[in-house]
Amino acid sequence: MFFIKHSGVTLGSSAIPNFMKIGELAKKTGLTVDSIRFYEKSGLIRGPERTEGGYREFSKDAVSTVVFISHCRALDIPIAEIKKLLFVRSSSAKSCREADEIIENQLLKLRERIKSMKALEKQLAQLQSICHQELDPKDCPILKSLQEE
Repeated sequence: MFFIKHSGVTLGSSAIPNFMKIGELAKKTGLTVDSIRFYEKSGLIRGPERTEGGYREFSKDAVSTVVFISHCRALDIPIAEIKKLLFVRSSSAKSCREADEIIENQLLKLRERIKSMKALEKQLAQLQSICHQELDPKDCPILKSLQEE
């Protein structure tokens, strides 16, 4: 299946240890430590175990979860929806209907944004078309048009 991946997110070429510190997880996934902490605080990643020395250690399952989250974010899926997708992913659900509905909703939102962006592009092109001169700013048709109520 083809989809746009978050730039830099890979599983790396070396073996994934059973447990790793946050810096190692960041390196394995190509994300920043801050991003991983944000995902943890948002409830997308389970809090890591702590060693006797107090170090936080993530399981190797965290790698695939972080990559999954990163791909969702690259598709502009909101945190609340990612939580639902993670639940579907980890549950014994008989259907992926909820995942399909989330993606369908994202697609509808994207189409609305594209429609809005096209309208914005048209307005900007109209503004640009009214002035191709070097006039005094007080005579500039663009500035006058933006000033109108």
